[in-house]
Amino acid sequence: MMTEDAKGDIENPKLPPETTPPSSAVAAAGLGGFSSDHRRKWKVVGLGTFVLVAIVLSIALGITLGGNADGTDSSANASGSDSGNVALDDAGVSSPAEPENVDTSPPVANPENPTTPQAYTRQYLTNTGPIESQMRIIDPSVVEGYDSCDVLRNDILNAVKWLANSIIVQESVYNEWYENCDPNATPSPSIGATPTVGTSIELDEGASSSDAMISADGSGVTTAKEDSFGTNNQVEGVDEADVVKSDGDFVYAAYGDLLYAWNATDGTKGVSITAMPYEAINLTECQYYNGMPEPMPMMTEEMPMMTEEMPMMTEEVTEVVSEARSDGKRQRHYRNRKASSMMWNPCYQPKPRIDSLLLQGTRLTAIVSEDKFWYYGMTEESKPKIISDYTKLTIRVYDISDVPTDGGPLTLLGEKVVNGVYNSARSVDNTAIVITTSYVDTYQFSTDIYRWAPQYCGLNSAEYEELAVKTALNKTESFVDQMMEELQLRNGGTCDSIFQIAAMQSGDTQVSAYGDVIGTFVQLLSFDMSSDFNNDETTSSEVGEILANVGGAFSSGYLSSVYASQDFAATLSVGSKWNNATGTWDQSTFILGFDISGDAPKPFSYAEIPGSPLNQYSTDLYQGHLRVVTTEWFWFEATGTSSTSNKIFVLKVPDADGSEGPEMLLTGQTDHVGKPNEQVMSVRFMEAKCYVVTFERKDPLFVFNLTDPSKPTKIGELEIPGFSSYLHPIEIDGIPLMLGIGSYVNETTGWETGLKISLFNVSDPMKLKEIAGFVDEGAYSSVSWDFKSFRYLPLSQKLILPKSEYTWTESGNFDGFVVYNITLDKIEPSYNIQHASSYDIYYGCWYSAYMPARSLVFQSKLTTILSHSVMSTDLDTGKALWNLTLQGVEETVCSPYFY
Repeated sequence: MMTEDAKGDIENPKLPPETTPPSSAVAAAGLGGFSSDHRRKWKVVGLGTFVLVAIVLSIALGITLGGNADGTDSSANASGSDSGNVALDDAGVSSPAEPENVDTSPPVANPENPTTPQAYTRQYLTNTGPIESQMRIIDPSVVEGYDSCDVLRNDILNAVKWLANSIIVQESVYNEWYENCDPNATPSPSIGATPTVGTSIELDEGASSSDAMISADGSGVTTAKEDSFGTNNQVEGVDEADVVKSDGDFVYAAYGDLLYAWNATDGTKGVSITAMPYEAINLTECQYYNGMPEPMPMMTEEMPMMTEEMPMMTEEVTEVVSEARSDGKRQRHYRNRKASSMMWNPCYQPKPRIDSLLLQGTRLTAIVSEDKFWYYGMTEESKPKIISDYTKLTIRVYDISDVPTDGGPLTLLGEKVVNGVYNSARSVDNTAIVITTSYVDTYQFSTDIYRWAPQYCGLNSAEYEELAVKTALNKTESFVDQMMEELQLRNGGTCDSIFQIAAMQSGDTQVSAYGDVIGTFVQLLSFDMSSDFNNDETTSSEVGEILANVGGAFSSGYLSSVYASQDFAATLSVGSKWNNATGTWDQSTFILGFDISGDAPKPFSYAEIPGSPLNQYSTDLYQGHLRVVTTEWFWFEATGTSSTSNKIFVLKVPDADGSEGPEMLLTGQTDHVGKPNEQVMSVRFMEAKCYVVTFERKDPLFVFNLTDPSKPTKIGELEIPGFSSYLHPIEIDGIPLMLGIGSYVNETTGWETGLKISLFNVSDPMKLKEIAGFVDEGAYSSVSWDFKSFRYLPLSQKLILPKSEYTWTESGNFDGFVVYNITLDKIEPSYNIQHASSYDIYYGCWYSAYMPARSLVFQSKLTTILSHSVMSTDLDTGKALWNLTLQGVEETVCSPYFY
């Protein structure tokens, strides 16, 4: 059962039963089978004879009416999954099927017992291709998961066949060029050429200390002692992972591949530095793809910043190195070193990076990414994986009960390598939840099906189709077996924590919006951070394995954001909805809800709403209702204009025990919020109220009352220049206020011209007023997109914001913080904290990492962390206390400041 959040984010209390029926289901086309739910609804007695004859014929002819190859009904298994493992003839070719009669009535709750789970009529996409396969359209029953991993495998197999079908149908229409090509001629580079995998540019390591500077005007003194070092979390009781964490005694910071720890009140007492394991590739042993020219060395971060003195990129280049002078500036001298071109190096192995940290008690969890840039043509042992993302993601748990201060590392207790690219992480008490996204490399399967492959040269469409079908069917089984092995989904031998596979689309059509419905896998991985990790007493390793449980879902869309409360998590993925009025595919958000109160995340709820959310703050759970704000874009080709639809949707979340069914039913929604072409720029839910900022040329701030979930009502509106990207509630003298951080905008040109801070009086939502404001022309703050860099101190009424200015010259650059005094009628800068001189920002040498801006306060002593340094400042006077330079172990090379 769900519990309640201490601060109003109350999770799923039982409310009066919801009787509103969901939207109408769309008609399905016959694709080789239909569920037993359909057949049970037939009321004509005479059909019994027809069904009996059909069964006899199916036995004689090998035709499966139930949808599975083994003759069982796909809807009869406990998981409710449609296998799609259908029978094929020798060539794997089937004839187009005529649509079957199906029940298209919408699912309706039992009027006598409205909490009874509803039966959902499954709908399927139309199969127009030669390979017999079927693909269901997503509906709430996907929450049933899989009672067997074998059933999941069958669904993946069916999805792979569906993908092959889609490609073959598409490629068959392009026939003239391929049909007339000469198979005996030397293939064009575009035919049969295997593309290499691209890579981002990673730089080498190096460090040089900087002369960090502090400027202060010493305004305002208070005797209050204040502590504020927690993460700026969205939900009370749910701690979000971040690159900086503190327990009040020590500060822990993720600086590239290094995990720093220092005394919270005095960083000069010594540090702990834990380097992430790293094995560089031996370039002399790296085997290049046969026929591929040997790549040039990669561009390294030793390259100086782009100036008029920058030498040409040759085998030997001249390095610009800064050196302190007696006048306080730096003198440049030069030395030769190896340079490189910007060509991709497939054998280059960049260092790991610590994506984020979780802290609970005496345990610190680091989530570490390591890029693995595979390329085609490598050996069998190192060939690309299907679920690899070209990233190795490792979770490591460290003991922080005794932090060394002699430069030594923390003690590693447990670790685990997991799939995917890191998205975000949360912790509730000792339970950690890590969300990752894996991009399934289906191209490994489909590359031989595309018509540009040399074996199809000179074939007409019919011949291409016949050969492509055989090619695809020869690869499906081995591809799916490898994929199942790499997914690592099994929780005790079952896959019941995985949403059933379905096309993430809706609308009154059986036309497919996606050929690849398993292109993305979103994974929720949970584990106990307080475990002793002694999983195997027979092992000699001192580091135990983290035992984790996995939940997740395949997606044909993309993951927009993740919301989590104490026992509920939702992934919001953007897919497609067919719009009959415009004849276009519009965006829809598909919400998959997980119960995270147990050991493993369990699917239990589902919803679809139009548009797409801005970020995680666009979603909130309150008193059993999920509220989501989305923006939906419309493009009118005839006029070349566009418009938006911004709405708040309120969804009733069912109880996790399944008694109310799986669907989050729509309880209420607003009309369009804002002017015709405005989009949502920021959202903040505060219990029964929702604050929304929209923008096109001005900043309208709206307040909605959601006390009645069925009737969201606008109760306030204010329009001012610029817009707020982040809203934060505060209180001064008992008056509820809202701080807005964003950009000032020229109303004539629409250009952003500087940082804007606004203070809104929201005590009377019907009379919203901006009571104070401050504009810093030419500056910007990372708070606009990185909300964890925000900090407000309620006791001293001070706002601490990172601020940056960059001039592309050696003067006028600023990267640091500003401390503001906040009163009911004024926002006033108190002093600046500059983390590097303008000259060093432009010319200096730095380690190959960059710390995002973070601030913490210990007993009214402000610690700011940014770029490559840590600085301590007296909060009241702005006087510098101590500083710490973050640098790497290696200091033979250097990187630009903004790495």
